[in-house]
Amino acid sequence: MHRQFQPVDSAHTCRSCTVYPYMVVHVPWTTVELVVRFSLAAIVFEPHLCGRMVVVQNRFGQGLSVEGSGGGLMPYKHGRPVIDLSFWFRTASRWAFYMTIPIAMLFNFMQHATRYKHRWRIYGIRKAVTVSNHTTFLDPVKIAALPLPRLIFQTLMEATVEFPVLGTYTRLLGGVPIPRGKTSYRKIFEICERAFKYRRYFHFYAEGECFLYNQQIREFQLGAFRLAAELDIPVIPLVTVFSSGLFKPWSFWGRSLPVETLVVLEPVYPGQFVRRDEKGEITTESLREFAEAVRQKMQSEIDRRGGTSAFYRGRMERLQGINDDSTVAKR
Repeated sequence: MHRQFQPVDSAHTCRSCTVYPYMVVHVPWTTVELVVRFSLAAIVFEPHLCGRMVVVQNRFGQGLSVEGSGGGLMPYKHGRPVIDLSFWFRTASRWAFYMTIPIAMLFNFMQHATRYKHRWRIYGIRKAVTVSNHTTFLDPVKIAALPLPRLIFQTLMEATVEFPVLGTYTRLLGGVPIPRGKTSYRKIFEICERAFKYRRYFHFYAEGECFLYNQQIREFQLGAFRLAAELDIPVIPLVTVFSSGLFKPWSFWGRSLPVETLVVLEPVYPGQFVRRDEKGEITTESLREFAEAVRQKMQSEIDRRGGTSAFYRGRMERLQGINDDSTVAKR
């Protein structure tokens, strides 16, 4: 679909009522485009056709614009709030998530025969930060399926969210961009307490990069642990353990992709590690101890279960033109 929603420049009369420019979008449509666009709008609005127009009006009679600045549907740009907590966005998010997750879960299971261990450990916790090792492209699917039917926030690169269409879709599925710059943690922290009113868990891939089928967990970045310490909430470690199946990897009967198990470990509370200086600020050294304790706990679980590194392929390449290094540098 190469066409864009276009704003209507003047008022129109339709269904015995006057429809003003900010209430409508004009769609120079083909049949397929109209069906898709009309279905998307129906998720959160009550649209109706008026000639070659789609009139978009919410249930309470307020005029709403489907087009965001820049011509995209609810686009994110650097500097804006990292989470949209509006009623309409949350409603659209649930629709998008529950329509997408069954297909994504099936695809993930076909690739890795994903299993879960001790998922009950998260159910009694009202608010928590979760962290995991980042090992496959489909990790977000596996993590999203863990607390079902509840939803979970998951962090990702800001460049991914800024990409047209794909960025909005990832946000609808619960993606939260980590802003570029030194103030990134502060921007997430500012909205986190409000965000926890709608979802219980906030997930971080603490290694910062995806290392395909890796079983030696890299050093963690501190953002997730600082957030947990500031809010005084637990960190729940989630660790992916790979096994080779019944036969030797890459043999005639063996697998070319590993079987994966996501293990939910006991929560770790920041009070055990966090210290403050004379100004009342949390010390970086204590955060490093906190992060390392969680990392070692996760690594011990991999070692205990005999996680295999036979499938390791190194760092996953970023998506060219979306979040690769050259694209990020231009922004």
